[in-house]
Parts: sequence; C-alpha cells; structure tokens
Amino acid sequence: MLGTALAITAAAQTTGAEGVPPAKDGAQEPVVLDAIRVTGSRTDSYVAKDSASATKLTLSPRETPQSITVITRERLEDQGLTSLREVLDNTPGVYSNAYDSERVLFYSRGFLIDTLMYDGVPALSNFNTGSIDETLETALYERIEVVRGATGLMTGAGNPAASINLVRKHADSRTATFGLDLTAGSWHTRRAEADATVPLNADGSIRARAVAVGEDRDSYQALYNKRTYVLYGIVDADLTPATRLSLGFDHQDNRPRSNTWGSFPLYLADGRLADWPRSVTTATDWSYWNRKTQTVFGELRHAFDNGWTLRSTLSHRRYSEEQQLFYVFGYPDPTTGTGLEPYAYRSRGKITEKSLDVYASGPFEFLDRKHELVVGYNGSRARNIGTVFEPLGTLPDPGNFFEWDGSYPEPAFAEGTPLNDIRTDQDGLYAAGRFSLADSLKLIAGARFARWKIDSFYLYDTPVDTKYNYSKTIPYAGLVWDILPQYSAFASYTGIFKPQNNRNANGHYLDPMEGRSFEVGLKGEHLDRRLNTAITLFETRQNNVAAPVIDPGTGDPELLPDGGAVSQPIKANTRGFEIEAAGRLTSELQGSFGWTRYLTQNGSGQAVRTFIPSTLVRLFATWEPRRLVDHLSLGAGVNWQSASSTVVGSPSGPAVLRQGSVAQVSLMARYQFSPNVSAQFNADNLFDKKYYVLDEYDNTYYGAPANYSVTIRLSY
Repeated sequence: MLGTALAITAAAQTTGAEGVPPAKDGAQEPVVLDAIRVTGSRTDSYVAKDSASATKLTLSPRETPQSITVITRERLEDQGLTSLREVLDNTPGVYSNAYDSERVLFYSRGFLIDTLMYDGVPALSNFNTGSIDETLETALYERIEVVRGATGLMTGAGNPAASINLVRKHADSRTATFGLDLTAGSWHTRRAEADATVPLNADGSIRARAVAVGEDRDSYQALYNKRTYVLYGIVDADLTPATRLSLGFDHQDNRPRSNTWGSFPLYLADGRLADWPRSVTTATDWSYWNRKTQTVFGELRHAFDNGWTLRSTLSHRRYSEEQQLFYVFGYPDPTTGTGLEPYAYRSRGKITEKSLDVYASGPFEFLDRKHELVVGYNGSRARNIGTVFEPLGTLPDPGNFFEWDGSYPEPAFAEGTPLNDIRTDQDGLYAAGRFSLADSLKLIAGARFARWKIDSFYLYDTPVDTKYNYSKTIPYAGLVWDILPQYSAFASYTGIFKPQNNRNANGHYLDPMEGRSFEVGLKGEHLDRRLNTAITLFETRQNNVAAPVIDPGTGDPELLPDGGAVSQPIKANTRGFEIEAAGRLTSELQGSFGWTRYLTQNGSGQAVRTFIPSTLVRLFATWEPRRLVDHLSLGAGVNWQSASSTVVGSPSGPAVLRQGSVAQVSLMARYQFSPNVSAQFNADNLFDKKYYVLDEYDNTYYGAPANYSVTIRLSY
C-alpha cells in the first residue's frame, strides 16, 4: 500500500571551508563519511526472493525442496485481495467451499488446510471448521506464503495439504509515511484502510506503525450484512545495530447479521432440482455470528558476529464468538412452499492460546565445506470453553419458503449449559540442516519431536470426558541438485501425523492420521531472478483419514446430537502434479500462473472427495503500456476449475449432484494521477457465471455473481 520506504542516514565530521578539510599542499582531501545504514524492503513484482516457511532456513524458492507460492504485497493490491479467502481462492492448487456464510474450508492436494502460521509460528485452526480462519484481513501483512504438501517439521500436527504463513508488516521506514485506501463496490460495499508509520526518536531507531480497517458490506445473498473493524499496531526498536525488539497487537471484530447456517434446500418435494436465484437464503433478521480475535505479541532478534541469529516470539491470542442461528431442512412443496422443519441454536465460546517459539540458525563448517543449521522449540497452551443455550418450546412452522423474507419469530432460549472445555498442550523440538554435499548438491534434513496432550470435556461425546496424549518424531529430508545455472532438480520426503477432532458414531475422536508424503520436481530462476518457475510431482499416502458416513436411505450425512457429522476412517492415497510460474517477464509485463491436478483414492482404488475439482488453473497478469499511455496499469486473470460432483440428499434418496467446469474472468485497471494518488477498478466473475460450490456434507450453495469495486489510493 505504501510501496518502498528507504531511509538513508549519514553523518560526517568535517572541518574547514565548505566542511572539507584542506590538505597540507592546498589540495582538497576526500571526505570520510560514517557508515550508511539502509533499512526497508522492496517488493516490485510477483516474485519473492526468499522464504523460511518450509524449514526456517532462509532459502530462495529454487533452493526449497517443496512447492511454495508467495503472494506479494503488490499482488494483493493489484487484485484487491482484502480477505484470506480471496487470497487463497487465487492461489495455485487451493480450493474453498463453505458450510454457510460464516464457515469456510480450504483444501489443497485433496486435503483440508488446517495449518496457519504468523511469522512462522503455528497457531490454532478454526474450531468450527477444522480449517483456517477465512476472515483474516490482509491489510496487516506484508506477504502471504503458501507451502503446499506436508509441513510437519515446522508445524507438528497437520494435514499434507498446505501451510499458510502470514508475514506481518513492520515499521521499517525511518521517515513518516501514510497511506489511505477508500473502496466502494457491489452490494453496498464501503471500506476504508489506513496505514501509517512514524519514527519515535530523532534517529529513527524506534519506529511505530499502525493499520486500521473499517468495512460495511451486504451480499448477493439476501438480508446479509457484515461489518468488520480491524486495528493493528507494532513498535520496532533497534536496541543495538544487531538487536531488534518488536512489540505489537492486532484486533479484528467481525459482525455479520442475517447470516446463514447451513445451506438451502436443493430439491423440491416432487424430486425436481430447485432452480433458486443466487440470492436465496434461509437466514432470519435476528441471526448473527459475532467473532472477535485479539493478539498481543513480542519478538526479539539478535544477530551474532559469527553469522548466527537468535529469534524468539511470544504471543497471546484470544478468540471469542457469540452466535444465534437458524436453519431449515427438508424439501418444500413445489406449489405451497411448505414442508420445511426449523431449527434454532445459540451459543458462545472463548479460545485462549499462548505460544512460544525460540530458534537459532546460522552457518558452520564441516569437512572443509560450509553448511547451515537451525534448532528450536515451539509450544502452545490453549483452552476452548463454550456454552450452549437450547431454544424453549416448539418452533413455529416456517410456512411458504417461496415467500421467505427472514421475518421468522425470534425464539426464547434457556439458561446456558456448559458445552465444551478443551485444553490442548503442544510442544515441539525441531532441528534441520542444509548440508553442502558438493557445490551443486545440497541435502536438507531434519526432524521434529512433537507432543500433544488433550484434556477434553464435550457435551455430546460419549463419555463426555476424554483424555489424549500423543508423541511422535516427524522426519523431513530434501535433496536439491543444481543441474544448470538456472535450474535445480529436487526431491523431498515428509512424515505426517495429526490428532483430529473428527468423531465416530459414539462421539469419540478418530485415531490420529498418519502417513508420508513425497515430492520430486524441477525449479528455475530466470531473467536475473525476476521470474521463478516450478514443476512438481507429488504422492501422499495416509491412514485414518476422516470420511463422512452417508445415510443410505436419504443420502444425507449422519449427524451427532450437536449437529456434527459422523465420520469413519479410511485410507487415502493422493498423487498429482503442479506447474507454476511467477514474476516479471519484461519491464512492463508481470504475472502469476498455476496449473495443478490431483487424484485421491481410497484403499479400494475408488475416487474420494470428488466435490473438490481435480484440476485448477490460476492466472493473473498485469501490463503497463508505457509506450502508449503512461501511468496506466491493466490486469486480467482467469480462475478455472474442472468438473466436480458430490452425493446429496433428495426426496427419493441419495443423488449425485454434478457441477461442470467453471471459468471466472477478472479485470483490473489503475491510473496513477500523481506519485501520491491513484484510482483502481477491479471486476470479478466478469461474465456472471452461475455455478454451485460443492462440499461433502450436503451444504451446496451458489458462487458469487459478477461484482465490481473502485479504490482511491492516497500515499505520502
């Protein structure tokens, strides 16, 4: 948003005329200046120079033996990606769906993405979905890094899907800066985003940065409204030239109204597939799902003279939610619109998480060759407490669903009952080395010893109190061979282990998922490292993967008393490929391209999770036609997905719902009126494609229709 901020400070002690000391012979001697210190960062394209998300060793994408995508700040701004869901929906190999308007799930390589990190430190996934929080605002982050595949070395427990690393903004500028984005868009969207940095002392060694966001928007789904408020602040202090202390906080408040809970009826009572408008909703005018996240964190970095670095991060995160929800299920009569059954729910919950991450990294020599090593510990203590409020009395009939306007009577709810009290402790010791076997051959090897301890009370478990204690050593190995000056071949192996909260028919958690993941591929750096390319082949083998239990009579998923799905363990084998390119092709043209394909089969060789499109293409490029029109930027993109299908309930029993391939086109145009003022137009789903977003629990809904936004950007 603010672009590049560079500050150069220099001091020279001089004497004599014009500040230049005269030489003995009358000639002017050279001026000797003190050291010049430059701070800041530059992101001038869609390519990232390096990342530590995979191993905590700072490596270029070519040196990393896994698939990695970095969404830079410039890419976020060009496409107007303001939420984490918008980012991941434009990331190669990532697919999203949702249970309803507030619970979004992300998948990669056929598995649920459940690994989220802040500056490389793991954080809890969303308790409501098991995936990551889609509402997180991108305004707080300098870039977003996605490592596909298993990442157990850094995160411990996790699916072999992907890890999402949010890299926070810092107060890097030693001069005052300010930026303001004002956006208006479809469905009455109004948004303001401010970002300011200011030095707190004369030499700028102590600096502060603040980000604030306010947004109010409706939706293509009728009745819906959501207000979001975000505040972020950080102070960076250079205690010495080698030591930096960072203290910060963030606060995000999401307040949706008339939100849905579950989906809408797909079929009418006569067995016909209902053809609803995309505005269809089952929400009421009194439903809400408030969510608030608050984090306080501190980070200390110190660089030693021998090239080693010590870094520690401590954070305290608090998540709270309060929800009052409504749902109807069944099949409406095609004439009267009646026949649906209502259900209401109210609860509140709070999750607190304390985490610590400490590690050291640096070079060492062995057998006359230079190598790198990282050793560290991270751990967390989390507690999840919830209360449920049951509705009193019998809920009235919803009536004619064809005339639904959300004006359903608000029920009264009973006094609260303890719903859950879950304590989760995690500890991990990890080490990884990058060993130089030869000038062109590097081995990256390491392991993580991890421990999970869970003490759980959950009202709908049988019994309600359960305890779990797991420990596991997770290996990691990767080999990178520089076969040509611009190309490297790589291979990697990662272990997989994940305790899970999926439950069987008795309400008991399934055994932890275990398995292993393999990758081989070819990576390239081109045009003086302005363009990165990668081709990856992967295979994942996993046991105890949760799959829904489908009622053979109705086709609906079997449910527990709290509405959670009954799961059964299966074996799952996934294989596929990923092709990616990102960066600047010329001084005027840059872009990002990803083509991914996978196939997941159970132990019998049958395809599973067919609701996830097996092939995804993500393409976006921008062009600055300076020879034709100066100060103009044009962008266009296509997100394409292959056909998919899922089993849903119908009046006559299980039915297969199919969605054909979908292509969505996006456009961008920006004009830079001055160095400080620009206007940008963005459009998504330009041709207004109507399509289903499928899931495995019969929560199918319509994707967003064509939508537009205009942003005025000011920066100083």
